[in-house]
Amino acid sequence: MATQASDIKNKLQEIYPEIAQYGVGLQIDYNSEKKAWEATFEKDGNTLSTHLEDTDVDNCLLGKKCYNFGIQLGQFIRNYCEGGEACKL
Repeated sequence: MATQASDIKNKLQEIYPEIAQYGVGLQIDYNSEKKAWEATFEKDGNTLSTHLEDTDVDNCLLGKKCYNFGIQLGQFIRNYCEGGEACKL
């Protein structure tokens, strides 16, 4: 069975509760030119995209942390959520 964007998104939201905690939008799409999945974070007009290689996706779906995704998510939260009005709970 082929990997679906919704499966990746659901698993990432499960592994990284910060996505819901800070109200960060997450879109997952397959980029056929780069032959990789692309995750895009969004909060109040601010966006950041990162690529998920097949090994990252496989690890994520197995319930392991996705190293590159986690780094990018952390950077996005630091830049647009922590200490800023946009992500106050």
